[in-house]
Amino acid sequence: MMKPVLHRWFSAAGMALYAATGQVGAMEAMDDAELAGVQGQAGVTVEMAHKASMDRFSYFTNDNGIHLEDIQVGSASDPDGRGRRDYELDLLSDGSLEIGLDIQDERVSVGGISLDDSGARSMGSFWMDRDMNGWFRITPGGALSEEGYTFNSFFSMLDSRFGYQTNGHQLFLDDVTMFVNASDHTLDVENGVIQYVAPTDLYLDIAAIRYAEGETPVRGDQSSRPSMGGFEIDQDFVSEFEISGGGGRQGPEGIRVNADTTLNSGDFLYKTNGYGVELSGMSGSSAVQDLRIEVGEDFTAEARQGLAFTLNGDGSSAQGSLSIDDIRLGVDAGSRDGGRSIGSVNLSWLYENQTINGDAFGNQVYLMAGGHPDAGDEGMRFASEWSLADAGLTWTTNGNSVLFDGIQSWGRGDVTVNVTGNEELEGTQFYKGLRVGFDGISGGYRMDGIRVGSEGSAEGAEVQAGAELLSALGVFRSFEFGNMDGQYTLTPGGPNGDGITINSDLYIEDGRIGSLTEESGQGVWADDLSYEGHIRDMTLEVVQDGLRVVQGEAWSTMDVGNLRVGGAEDGASFGRIVWQRYGQDSEMVITGPEGQEGLKLALTSIFSEAVGDKRNRFLWETGRTTDAEGNPQNGTGMQLVLDNIHTSDGLGAGNNDFGVQTELTVDVREADSADGMQPSFHVNTHTRFRELNVGRVNLVHNDGSGNSSTATALQGVSIQNMDMESNLNATPIP
Repeated sequence: MMKPVLHRWFSAAGMALYAATGQVGAMEAMDDAELAGVQGQAGVTVEMAHKASMDRFSYFTNDNGIHLEDIQVGSASDPDGRGRRDYELDLLSDGSLEIGLDIQDERVSVGGISLDDSGARSMGSFWMDRDMNGWFRITPGGALSEEGYTFNSFFSMLDSRFGYQTNGHQLFLDDVTMFVNASDHTLDVENGVIQYVAPTDLYLDIAAIRYAEGETPVRGDQSSRPSMGGFEIDQDFVSEFEISGGGGRQGPEGIRVNADTTLNSGDFLYKTNGYGVELSGMSGSSAVQDLRIEVGEDFTAEARQGLAFTLNGDGSSAQGSLSIDDIRLGVDAGSRDGGRSIGSVNLSWLYENQTINGDAFGNQVYLMAGGHPDAGDEGMRFASEWSLADAGLTWTTNGNSVLFDGIQSWGRGDVTVNVTGNEELEGTQFYKGLRVGFDGISGGYRMDGIRVGSEGSAEGAEVQAGAELLSALGVFRSFEFGNMDGQYTLTPGGPNGDGITINSDLYIEDGRIGSLTEESGQGVWADDLSYEGHIRDMTLEVVQDGLRVVQGEAWSTMDVGNLRVGGAEDGASFGRIVWQRYGQDSEMVITGPEGQEGLKLALTSIFSEAVGDKRNRFLWETGRTTDAEGNPQNGTGMQLVLDNIHTSDGLGAGNNDFGVQTELTVDVREADSADGMQPSFHVNTHTRFRELNVGRVNLVHNDGSGNSSTATALQGVSIQNMDMESNLNATPIP
């Protein structure tokens, strides 16, 4: 469990370091004889009050360039002032050069980042405010030979900030504390390859994530701004790098990187309003093979220019694993006590080239200038292609495990990043906060199934069904889509202070969901699927013992062209299904069952009465006419329509607060089966509502030529006081 001991140790070390540097004196010129006598004695002290600027810094590969514009260094508290740096240089008796430094009230900013073909577009501006002190020691001799070097250093940053700005809106990490203890880093060059080994202890505390408009705020003016909450990270890791030239994917110039990282230990905490979600006892490793970095043209027909990070060559891969001993929800953010455990998790992954449905996918990202085109000229665009060839997720509760095995994912498209305000520009509505947009993304995922066993034995168990038990949470055996557009905007501030407010719009076309599927491809398929969903003012915060999500207003339409049984394309069709949803103030609280490990979700779904086109409506259509190619045409058959479905608190209550309440408990436990007691994937569901109303039940007949007639079969149907519980266990079939 993460504890504040490391923080206290680093703070004490920082104070001792500052005391050891002594009084800062004036710089004096020294002749050669005096310099020779410095070895092993107090060295040279340099004081600087500085303000500097650079118009442009560029990096080129194969005649393509990326450019950092308007680089400024000065004061963090006074835009026209100077920062302060003090250095103390010592030559030690073993030949090491030690540099002590104390940086005060310094701001470093980059006014924009562009590429040769960016035109007026920029990736936005970045800035950092910092107070920093520490020391850095260079010793002759590396890990491989005396020709290399060994580095030791300790740095602390207090009261620091990091910001990102686009088009006059900015998001910044506030009140950042960081301690870095880097012991025995080694640098060698062998056969033209840089070998760098970096053992590191890192502690990072981000007290708040805030939003601002207009000019970059100076120190001291941000305390009243809302926050998304804060993070704490405590890690001990070792990274090893092999860096060489030799060219990228598109020419003889570029950087090649192989990297291996081992996470010896780690803890993570996300906190709002005094409570946190804690991931403790983290360990793992990762390996990256043949990463190429260059400025080049992306994989689309437009051949857009970007800073490329590619793993799509033969032999390129990224793989790794991560273990989290305990995940606790709603702990006390100060003491790390309390909260409820949802168990432990182990992850493994392999990214490498693969072919899906006859299409080849690799792993590559091109970073470009300009986000959403209507937001302005500043922003970032990531032209991305991914290929997750194999992954597994093992979840363990109470000594038993379930492995979600054989996970694959693939896709390509653009992701945009902007910081935006509440405004409509060029016909597009934007919201205040960090906007992540999706532009023309196609892809999908699938999994083989689950394996269930006692802790440590799930990997050897038989693959079985059971993932379908999570379909109520939007987890399916497979999901593919031909196109996805939309956005999520994250705004600082929740319903009770710190937290996150989310506004989103999502559009999916040409989708397909598979459930109860087998290796032969037979199963239940939601084919020819389209989806449109909107969320306004959804809030997320950590509360005592859990994580609370409240939807302000949400409406969506899922249109399944063919609900099939059998093959995904040729299975027998039940017809077309359309499910419209509309609600306000629906709530989900995620926690663990009291007294044991597992996952418990308390869901309150409010079905609101219709407002214009926003409504709860279910449509089933059959008997449609077909086009010349045999494809059914929507709106040409017989429809059964349940319209204006809504909940209420009962006859005469006049309220709609109770809704449909569902308690969903998920864990892995021993269950009775045909082979006796054995581990199983377990889902318990308890659903209640006071009153569920259907405004009307209509029968609609379409004659295929655009004419239709409607007959109301039932008017004003009410179902009251329902209480239903189900207990499902997924175990292997003997």
